[in-house]
Amino acid sequence: MKKLKAMAAALLAAATVFCCAACGEKSNNIKEIDNPGTTPAQDDVSIVSDGKAVEQSPNVNGKRFNMTLREFTVLYNETKTINGESELIHLGNWRETGDPKKDDNGVEIQYWHYDDPTVSFTATVELKTGKLLNIGCGTTVGKFMGMTDEKNNSDIILGKAALMAKTVCRFPDGSEPVLQDIFFQTTTGDNDSLWYNGFVFNLSTKEDSSDSKNDIMLFRVFPVTDKLKEEWKLEEYGEES
Repeated sequence: MKKLKAMAAALLAAATVFCCAACGEKSNNIKEIDNPGTTPAQDDVSIVSDGKAVEQSPNVNGKRFNMTLREFTVLYNETKTINGESELIHLGNWRETGDPKKDDNGVEIQYWHYDDPTVSFTATVELKTGKLLNIGCGTTVGKFMGMTDEKNNSDIILGKAALMAKTVCRFPDGSEPVLQDIFFQTTTGDNDSLWYNGFVFNLSTKEDSSDSKNDIMLFRVFPVTDKLKEEWKLEEYGEES
């Protein structure tokens, strides 16, 4: 697990925090994973109408989540408890990664990571507000392609990514299948980034030249302005290419 933590933290530090481009090319084998379930209809989920999930920010994305790391941890655990799952995360186990940085707009940010038995969660937080800019979960290709108790690890990890996104984006209960499918599409499709209801769902990768099984995968979600959506030419989930 220490190795996984170090690699995930290194990926987060090396990756451009707000860029949609992947750090490396997808391995062919991760494109061949099984679909975790029936592909849902796009109309099955929508963000909450009160708009509490996101607020304006002077950062390079123009937006941030209206949620702190503490609030995310509490809400994530609440959903896990409601689902009857016992693997909760603990605020005290989040660790800062490196020193604070400044984005291209001069906004100070801090990277965080959290070790989990299957993934390493990552987060980027604005220092001044304490609000989340993005959040993600990372793993290795070898772990992603493996199995645990006769269940595909890819299903487990994509499920955790979906729950993470549901929590921070404040999507309604029952939206996990849609969010899981979005991350599935970033893994198996031609686009590493998809836009959905104001949020970017992104898969970043980093290769290990000595062993492809140690290639890093990082699933992230973050809000962006409509202007950036157009500038980045983001494909919308559910639309025909």
